[in-house]
Amino acid sequence: MKSARARFFILLMFAALAARTGGQGAPAQINAALQDLSGRLGYTVVIGNLSNWRWEQINFPDSALGCPSLDGSGGAVLGYKFQLSHNANTYDYRVSNDSSLVVFCGLIDAAGAAAAPEAEASYSNRLCSDAATGGPYMRSRVNAGMEVEALAGSLNLRGHPSPEAPVLLQIPAGLPLRITAGPDCVDGYVWWLAIFNDQTGYIAEAGDGDYYVHPLAPPAIPSREALNINLVAYLQEFGRLQGNFQSAHGWSSDNRYLAMPGAIGSDSVWLYDLRQPNLTPALLDFDQGITTLAFRPDQAQVAFGSDAGSLHLWQIVDGSPLTFSERLFLNAHVGPVSAIAFSPDGEKLASAGPEANTQAEVDRRFAAIVWDLPSVSQESILTGNGELIHELAFNPNGDSIFSAGDSSRGVWTVSSGERFGSFGVSAVLTAAEYSPAGQQFAWAQAAPGASLEMLDAVSFASLANYPVPTANVTTLGFSPDGAMLVVGAADGVFTVWDTTAHQLLTTREIDGAIHDISFSPDGSLIAVSTARHSLHLYGVPLGSG
Repeated sequence: MKSARARFFILLMFAALAARTGGQGAPAQINAALQDLSGRLGYTVVIGNLSNWRWEQINFPDSALGCPSLDGSGGAVLGYKFQLSHNANTYDYRVSNDSSLVVFCGLIDAAGAAAAPEAEASYSNRLCSDAATGGPYMRSRVNAGMEVEALAGSLNLRGHPSPEAPVLLQIPAGLPLRITAGPDCVDGYVWWLAIFNDQTGYIAEAGDGDYYVHPLAPPAIPSREALNINLVAYLQEFGRLQGNFQSAHGWSSDNRYLAMPGAIGSDSVWLYDLRQPNLTPALLDFDQGITTLAFRPDQAQVAFGSDAGSLHLWQIVDGSPLTFSERLFLNAHVGPVSAIAFSPDGEKLASAGPEANTQAEVDRRFAAIVWDLPSVSQESILTGNGELIHELAFNPNGDSIFSAGDSSRGVWTVSSGERFGSFGVSAVLTAAEYSPAGQQFAWAQAAPGASLEMLDAVSFASLANYPVPTANVTTLGFSPDGAMLVVGAADGVFTVWDTTAHQLLTTREIDGAIHDISFSPDGSLIAVSTARHSLHLYGVPLGSG
């Protein structure tokens, strides 16, 4: 045990995952807790009977194993904290490493901490300053620079941020207005400075349990062509999604869902169902900041990392409205998760951060972890990076993984964590991705020596340098067939390239710095995330060309 904060990892699994793993990944000490619980209830309880469970390894100060109601003795005791949910109750157990001590600490209030992520009344909007009064404040779904509309009826534009302030005018529902600054959090209401028909005033976004405005919805996405090198010249913007989300996104493999991590004040996953003509998001509320997000291949599951260092995997439950259930919780890193990536088969998840939470005797600083999801275990640790990793990418064959920090790049064997390739660095790497077939690898570097280069994915020998019209490339993505590469830049320019002829196909300019760009899995859309809390969708209407 290296330090008191070395709570190596927590796992939270629902019955579906427990059934799949057969209990693998849980320490054997859980059986001592289950045996005690069975005795208390008068019937046998096994992992498969639990609705969910989590565990944490801790170096407890004494034999009380952290139970506040008990007096402990002796020195430090290595052990486990278990939370076992069964028949609407959650039982708090502590078990020593040798299972000689089994302590039942009592029931955990189901309406307490476990419900906090979904409880608006207990949430204080992180956009609100310390000077805010009369909270708590509801989460913000809007932000400065966005167009919004009233949810119903009319919206009051007031002279200052107060429900008692004079009404300057009333804005009918369905008419757009633009937020210019804010928020001001006063007496439990979240207020924004807005402009409508050249009149400036304050509008209330939310308060007293209700939302009064929401982001202006885009028109329905039209029928469209599958993009190819002959059609991309006809690209046009179909519409934009707006919301208090970050400039990043992810697609589900079946092309149905598009998700964005929420920005400060929202702290939610924004999920859009593209099969619905009305693109209204479902929100998965979370009680920490979200740092990175990715869909699990071939499943309706989205993973995200938090600024507290944890990893979360949630199942999307189809219905109207969409709902979510948590499938996995991993306390993976000390400090914010900086990157995640799934293996092509979805069986492994790699994560990076300032320090790895691991029992392996390795240098944990800046180490990445490769998790085997079926067994819920750490398959390998990628060590010796010397700096924070901000890029992770599995090779499409799944046996190797690429990592990059500002001045380090490496290729690792997934099963062993052994680095078998590294590269000299001339500039900070700003984007990197394998082609779907695993034959090519593209990366972009910042100034000095700014460049976009296409490499052989096996030897990493250079195939071509692309003369992009800007030195500020931030993101790139291959088309599903690998025939095209889309490249986004901080100055709002994106380009599309032929990856066989290595020639420029088309260029577009957009309002706002581009931080994430990708083709949809069916190849019919290009999604462009900007710094202006917006995601633009580009395509070619059916019958074009």
